[in-house]
Amino acid sequence: DTSVVVRELFAKAEKSVLVAGYAIYQGDQVFQALAERMQAIESLDVKFFLNIQRPDNDTSEVSILVRKFMNRLRDHQWPEGCPMPEVYYDPRSLALDKRSSLHAKCVVVDEEVVFVSSANFTNAGQERNIEVGLLVRTPVLAQQLTTHFSKLRESGLLQAAGW
Repeated sequence: DTSVVVRELFAKAEKSVLVAGYAIYQGDQVFQALAERMQAIESLDVKFFLNIQRPDNDTSEVSILVRKFMNRLRDHQWPEGCPMPEVYYDPRSLALDKRSSLHAKCVVVDEEVVFVSSANFTNAGQERNIEVGLLVRTPVLAQQLTTHFSKLRESGLLQAAGW
């Protein structure tokens, strides 16, 4: 059960959590255990790498689209009153033509455990859909994934969405 695996990973995090995802809906439920863990461990380093989509025929400035996404994440997709994670996105997903997507779906906890899944961070993806996921307790792989996303950030391919 995807939701059980994700909830347990979030609840056991001690140092860091990396979340990469394409879609979030009902996130306030999906991320409840992580938000509670962030409240319990103030030093928990939580980074989200998320897809921000440009709606078809929307020519708004990138900054406006990012701000709307972040407001929606804070106000509707995150448990109320809980600390927020750092959020990064691929600016190419907001291009006016030839857009790309941050389509990865994974969780890395404490650079020790990796969960790679077909499931989006939606109630359907976590609770109802038939999904496939792989849970691996291998620090080498966890560190490689963390390094991969760090290098994407450092190179500018992923940018901070900011609060």
